[in-house]
Amino acid sequence: MLNRSQSGPVPETKRKLIDAGVSLMRQRGFNATTVDDICSEAGVTKGGFFHYFKSKDDLAAAAVVRFHELKAAELAQAPFHRLADPLDRVFGRVEFAKQSGGGTKGVTRGCLIGMFAQELSFTHAPLRTICQDKFAAIAKDFEMDLAEAKALHAPGATFDPSSVAALYVSIVQGSLMLAKASESNRVLFENLEQFRSYLQSLFSPGRKGKVSARATATV
Repeated sequence: MLNRSQSGPVPETKRKLIDAGVSLMRQRGFNATTVDDICSEAGVTKGGFFHYFKSKDDLAAAAVVRFHELKAAELAQAPFHRLADPLDRVFGRVEFAKQSGGGTKGVTRGCLIGMFAQELSFTHAPLRTICQDKFAAIAKDFEMDLAEAKALHAPGATFDPSSVAALYVSIVQGSLMLAKASESNRVLFENLEQFRSYLQSLFSPGRKGKVSARATATV
């Protein structure tokens, strides 16, 4: 059984192993990272590894959960979350996504969840399920702001907030992959700008400039 969740404080040794797994698997992928690599990075013996994890698969599941927790905490602290208007939060999230990957001068290291989904979906069904759960959680978080903004600013619009949120996740994940392939975040910026334009078309044109300016200024 894969270790999908943590209950209570995580022992320091276990946390070191999980964090090492996140770092190495994000750099190399699952298959190119060995248990020995993880132990060396964490400064933990192999016996210590198997005290906490039954297998590399088990650690990988914990690494996905840990990565999602870290990103969720980072997102929760983003300035746009403090905006009262849900539509400003919608556009603020898009701007945050553009900057969180390292800006135009950096190159994203990618998303561990997306990497595992690409690499392991056909060979590791339990990990595929965990990745799908995390993608769904990311989309649901955005969907809530979209639904609130729709109710407030475009109650007669026909778009489905759930579908738009899923599109956002797809655009971000695909753009991260393309950014790594091209060694440039430019594609991430350009695709998110296209998505911003799409969002603007869904809501009142009268708010278009105001929302864009406010969201950019707060992130």
